[in-house]
Amino acid sequence: MAAGKSDGSSDAASLALRIATVALSVASAAMMASASQRSCAGCVPASQVSVSYSDYSSLKYSLVANIISAALQAAAAWLAARGREGEGKAARSLAELVDTAAQVFLYSSSALAFSVDDFGTCGHRVAGVCKGSGAFCQRVRASGAVSMAAAVALAASKYLKDVPVSTWFKGDETKKAKSGCGRGCHCHH
Repeated sequence: MAAGKSDGSSDAASLALRIATVALSVASAAMMASASQRSCAGCVPASQVSVSYSDYSSLKYSLVANIISAALQAAAAWLAARGREGEGKAARSLAELVDTAAQVFLYSSSALAFSVDDFGTCGHRVAGVCKGSGAFCQRVRASGAVSMAAAVALAASKYLKDVPVSTWFKGDETKKAKSGCGRGCHCHH
């Protein structure tokens, strides 16, 4: 939600990407919440018969981070749809803070999900959670991938807000049309 001027198509595309960010964040959270496996061959400790995202605080964080990101982006999309995001310096600053916070949550969530291979017990790295519970790890990694897709959608939304679509295919036409004497001034010699 930057202060740059944009055309209507950029605004619509940016809003669509914000909505996609919300949907992808919710999908990632749902995938994480459903990440579990009943049998866990080779898990440490050996008495553990199932594995779930709730067994790991990092994966609980990932779930909560995606929910918070979805809420932040839903609020940002609502403000963008109402046309209130550009009203005043305070609103623009708040909008930038919301976008930055959402990106931090999405990036950290996906990083934690991708590191599931290194999870162990009591802070020790134990190779084996993914050896004994491949379906669980696939679900966690898929959640991380969807979270990363949400982060990319948010970044693209911010880009479209700053760089209007109408300028994408224009080369140096604007520079040639405005060229003066070539010395940086607009005077007529």
